[in-house]
Amino acid sequence: MNRLVLVLVAVCALTACSGGGGGEQTARVSVQAELPVADAWALLSDFSLAHNYVPGLSRTDIVSHKRHGTGAHRRVYDADGDFIEETITAWEEGAGFTIRLHQGDAPMAPFKAVFFDYRIDAAGAGRTDIALALRFEMPLGGFGHWIGQAFIMPAMESELTLVAAGMKAYYETGEPASDADRERLAPQVAVTSGANGEP
Repeated sequence: MNRLVLVLVAVCALTACSGGGGGEQTARVSVQAELPVADAWALLSDFSLAHNYVPGLSRTDIVSHKRHGTGAHRRVYDADGDFIEETITAWEEGAGFTIRLHQGDAPMAPFKAVFFDYRIDAAGAGRTDIALALRFEMPLGGFGHWIGQAFIMPAMESELTLVAAGMKAYYETGEPASDADRERLAPQVAVTSGANGEP
């Protein structure tokens, strides 16, 4: 048994990786867009538009009869044709919704559960606050939680920053966000996750 395996076994034992000590973790970001909240909602509530602002996506297909609201289900594709399934699990008219990320009936790997919250609020003077949160639970109890905190959270915060920057670009211009747009606007996105990655 090599040293790395011994270290992982020790960490697993210390963090009770076989049960307990896990729980949901949340990455959060926010940004302000220069458009009225009603216009932002018209874009956000169109469940077919994700590829216009999420980096790495090439298209969005709604695969349910419902096109919005609880139960609407879409597939988002990358350039290689691989896809993730997303289903709306909660809907607040004019304010936001929650989607579950999954592959068939199973949560998106490697998570035990994973949800994405979109929220908008009027910020006055024709502006809209956009808040994004990715809530996830890792397998393996406390050890999985440690992996989530040490490695998944920073990656999620970086990805959410690019999504929020892309939303700002798309919402303000009506044109699909480019990587250059996301890079330019990323400094305007605030990471608002708790100090320990919790809500």
